[in-house]
Amino acid sequence: MTSSAPLFLVKDGAQSWPEIAPMRARIYPPEKLVHTPMHGIEWSAAQRRVLLYVDDKVVAVAGIHERKISCDGAILRVAGIGGVMTDPDHQGQGYGKQVMLHVMQLLRTEAKCAFALLFCEDHNVGFYSKLGWSLFEGDMVVEQHGKTGPFVFRNVMVLPLAEQATRTADIDLCGLPW
Repeated sequence: MTSSAPLFLVKDGAQSWPEIAPMRARIYPPEKLVHTPMHGIEWSAAQRRVLLYVDDKVVAVAGIHERKISCDGAILRVAGIGGVMTDPDHQGQGYGKQVMLHVMQLLRTEAKCAFALLFCEDHNVGFYSKLGWSLFEGDMVVEQHGKTGPFVFRNVMVLPLAEQATRTADIDLCGLPW
């Protein structure tokens, strides 16, 4: 059986949640999350998502967040990428790379943002580096449970868009991480 060509659709974040929730539950079941550093972290909801379909099934997704942040005291508009997932039955087939390349092209052509920023686990740093992302080595402040403070849980990576992406700065996300 031959698979159809991948189809990319950009959808509203809240409206697309029911489509991707089953995949997220398979990748991050609650019984697994409770024993990880991610347990208890508040994440912002994606404003938009890019969904990659094969044979009418969502096989990969990436969330898009656009927000004004403080970077060394200057207010900048950035694009955040979060909730990047590939269905477990389709991992290792390049769909994660395809959805990320699509998101990156979308941000370069549509978003009016200085740079893009994402958080990732150690095992994904190489994946994002190959796509042109660089590790951010500055300080990150986020909101968590109604308070603002340092966020050191994950690696932070940046990608230039309208401007060169800073790799060392004091960044306040002015809200929850994505």
